[in-house]
Amino acid sequence: MKTKTSRIAILAALAAIYAGSMRLTGQAPGGLGAQGARSDARDWSQDAPMKITEPFTLASVGDVIIVRPASQLHDAGLQRAIGVIGDADVGFGNFESLIRDERTFYGPLGGSMIGTKEVAADLKAMGFKLMNRAGNHLMDSGQEGLFETVRLMDQAGLVYAGVGRNLDEARAPRFVETPKGRIGLVGMYSETGGTQSRLAATYRVGVTGGRPGLNVVNVTRAITVSADHLALLKNVKTAVYVHRNEYSNAVRSPAQEPAGAVELFGTTYKAGARPGELTYTMNARDLQENLRSVKSGKQYSDFMIATIHAHQGDSVLQAFLFEDHPPDFLVELAHATIDNGADAFVGHGPHILRGIEIYKGKPIFYDLGEFFREWDWSCDCNFTPSGDVTQAESVVRGLEARGVVEPINYESAIALSRFDKGRLQEITIYPIWARHDGPLSRRGLPMTAPPEIAQRILQRLQKLSEPYGTRIAIEGNVGVIRPGVRTTSSQQ
Repeated sequence: MKTKTSRIAILAALAAIYAGSMRLTGQAPGGLGAQGARSDARDWSQDAPMKITEPFTLASVGDVIIVRPASQLHDAGLQRAIGVIGDADVGFGNFESLIRDERTFYGPLGGSMIGTKEVAADLKAMGFKLMNRAGNHLMDSGQEGLFETVRLMDQAGLVYAGVGRNLDEARAPRFVETPKGRIGLVGMYSETGGTQSRLAATYRVGVTGGRPGLNVVNVTRAITVSADHLALLKNVKTAVYVHRNEYSNAVRSPAQEPAGAVELFGTTYKAGARPGELTYTMNARDLQENLRSVKSGKQYSDFMIATIHAHQGDSVLQAFLFEDHPPDFLVELAHATIDNGADAFVGHGPHILRGIEIYKGKPIFYDLGEFFREWDWSCDCNFTPSGDVTQAESVVRGLEARGVVEPINYESAIALSRFDKGRLQEITIYPIWARHDGPLSRRGLPMTAPPEIAQRILQRLQKLSEPYGTRIAIEGNVGVIRPGVRTTSSQQ
């Protein structure tokens, strides 16, 4: 009885202390003030705007697949390209390569995008300050390769987001300090159907879990067919499932489906006006938690970037590596991140240029292509006993032979966004060419595009950006977007 009485007394004392602390902070128990609202809730209107009011520039590129230091090379085209990055306040890109110190690395030696240990410091010297690391090549050399890459990036002071020892780390915003303010970044990777689940980090639950990996946004895909073809597919499903009772431990009868859709053995089809169109639904929890990370990151930073590595296209009728139109979920995600505080959204992954949108005065780059493209270096070689090479075929040249890679995949852009007084004033687009027909030692290195190629890149970007009401003026061999000049009034 005495023990029970003592416990009650202790609990009562703790309750009194808690209630007293709530009164001191102006809160009632449960965290509510007298008016029923949290008195400690922040005013989001203070945190949402861009807080850098002086002139500020962000240089954005797409994929950076780099295997060796390049910044010291005396190449005029390369120096002009990286000069745009170096002159900006912040350079950003998707670091898709792995890097390692070959003398000390004892993990798996897989992967075709492996750079030397000097690459991280070289990128920092070029002007890159923040980089996404959430991508499908993350585990090419196992977890050891993941941690070796981030170790060398940490050593060079190159800030990254999108990966971690667990999902808490991978999903968290990361920051870099600059003279003009703190810049935040949330990095994501989109996955269809769990095919890359080995890459996904997991949350810690007590003392268990916490698998290393990337910050994933899972998406479910649906293929559009005509109404008549959808009816045929439903008939196929019914005709197959009618035999289920011929088996012991039979699967359950399919659940009732909406009239306009059918799930047929792992693939969803829906009726629509554009057969072959792909539509996607984002996992609600992944979306909610990533938006929370973006909003939290904005609260603690002066400028916030959201980015995703996304390979999905918008139609089954467009060839792989040529999907130049973003899928519906990517547009939805870009808008949602800006609604939750992002000042810029940068997409990458398809290895090709996509359009540019200005949404609520903030830039969205759906894909800027591949800035560095040094994945020609892996070689399928035959050697004579004396060591002479009799046959050598690079990975990319092998893809070209199958019609998968074309010169268009070597054309990209740097987007230099200029801000002042906390608002986007102008975007200058510098066309970049990665020398698809150059010698292997220089192939994949970025350079400012020659006039003919620059015009081709800019005209293509004009066409791809028109659906978003974005007008790109071609001035000489660069493109210019002035947010006040638009082809439509949408999203302004």
